Amino acid sequence: MSASPGDPGGEEDSAGAALVQVAYANDPLEAKMIHGLFESNGIPSLVGRRGMDGPLQGHGALRPGFDGGSRRVMVRADRAEEARALLAATLAENEDQAWPEIANARHLEDAGGRKPRDYGLAGAYARIYFWSLGAVAVAFGIFLLVRAG
Repeated sequence: MSASPGDPGGEEDSAGAALVQVAYANDPLEAKMIHGLFESNGIPSLVGRRGMDGPLQGHGALRPGFDGGSRRVMVRADRAEEARALLAATLAENEDQAWPEIANARHLEDAGGRKPRDYGLAGAYARIYFWSLGAVAVAFGIFLLVRAG
């Protein structure tokens, strides 16, 4: 999530007040969290899509993420500074949190064994095709045994 400079962009709410983008979110869930933060502090906000979207523009690369990619969070221009200050205070407040130690982290330095394999893209596809072909061959073999018996 990142704060963005205010640009009215010609958008207005239902009452005709100019809307300003105060935050940018990479996915709808993050945008809803920012929207909830603003709403719980009495700042009306609006979440909107960013970029091309819809059935006529296609869904493939234009819709990354589970629900359509990035969103922008907009508020009325007269409440923009208040919203930015609230967002900055919330972000700064949680930056110094200590993350819990992962399970058995103190034993990771002593761990031995082999490193993870790296087959690369061609190797990964070769493995998928090999195992798929093997599974089909086994299923075909079972089919022939059942049919012969």
